[in-house]
Amino acid sequence: MSDDFSADANYHMRLLVDRVPSMLAYWDRDLRCRFSNRAYERWFGVSPDRLLGTSIRDLLGPKLFAMNEPHIQAALAGERQVFERIVPGPGGVQRHSLAEYIPDLVGDEVRGFLVQVTEVTQLKETQAALRREEQLRGQVEAHAAELDALLRERTEMLDVLAHEVRQPLNNASAALQSAKGALSVMGDLFVSDQLVRAQAVLGQVLTCIDNTLAVASLLARPEPIQCDDTDIDTLIAVVVADMHEAERSRILVQRDTTTRTALMDMSLMRLALRNVVSNALKFSPPGTPVQIRIADSDEPLALVIDVCDSGAGIHPEQLPGLFARGARGRNANAGHGLGLYIVRQVMSMHGGSVEILSTGDAGTTLRLLVDQTGNGA
Repeated sequence: MSDDFSADANYHMRLLVDRVPSMLAYWDRDLRCRFSNRAYERWFGVSPDRLLGTSIRDLLGPKLFAMNEPHIQAALAGERQVFERIVPGPGGVQRHSLAEYIPDLVGDEVRGFLVQVTEVTQLKETQAALRREEQLRGQVEAHAAELDALLRERTEMLDVLAHEVRQPLNNASAALQSAKGALSVMGDLFVSDQLVRAQAVLGQVLTCIDNTLAVASLLARPEPIQCDDTDIDTLIAVVVADMHEAERSRILVQRDTTTRTALMDMSLMRLALRNVVSNALKFSPPGTPVQIRIADSDEPLALVIDVCDSGAGIHPEQLPGLFARGARGRNANAGHGLGLYIVRQVMSMHGGSVEILSTGDAGTTLRLLVDQTGNGA
């Protein structure tokens, strides 16, 4: 630095224009360079010293000059120009640029024009990415609308299935029950036993349909469940009543709590508990008891329902995927692998869990934990 502020100003001016990334230049009416900064060296590979006196036509080349010439002529006519252009550079680089031509007006005379060219490649890439994101968002929204329509259609078809299939089966089951009663009065025990078997088959079919409909409903449910204060004894009574008449006496209920109500979705908990109790009856020796124990938990705050059977236990190979969709037992009575999957889904929706408390030769105990903090749903 010196005491010559004029010299310092020239130094700082040159430093400034050479450090900015934009190309800065002045072209006279003959289209010859009178001034340029070092950005031209990076963009075109030409140093500012060598560029002085060079024609803009030679710098740009015939193709780029032809594209820019209308803007050059407009600038020389006194009109400010702003436009975008892709500028090729050394090594095949392609720079998106924003160019501005500013006429040098002295009175009514245009002596030349100033040029400022700024690279906007990154901005263009960002804009392109945003456009692609917007297009993708539109596709996702359209796809979501299509899926929503398909889900509505599926729900309608499930409603038809529930009405057109389940109702006739229920009617058939009721008719068989009536016929069984009449035949028992007449003393025809053989036919009565056949009707009992037919009722059992119908019960299995209805359970399969209920579970299939339940899975479809659970998977399509977009909103959280609504938990209400539900009478626990009523829930247990309804689940017991869902079992086959001949099996109900095997179910023993043990209460280890005085709590009368709990927060839950009654229909979903009925479905889950029904599957657990039905499995316990199915995989236990005929005539052996199945116990439902009801208790409280303080940590975590929850209703605890244990279902204990007298079966041979669960094979160790089955344990890791027991609650997976499609998991089936080795027993000949094994269903389609939906029951325990539904149990896990229902308990998850309640903010709770289902786990195997114990299993072995003495039987299996499954524990349902129903969250009571009010945050489960």
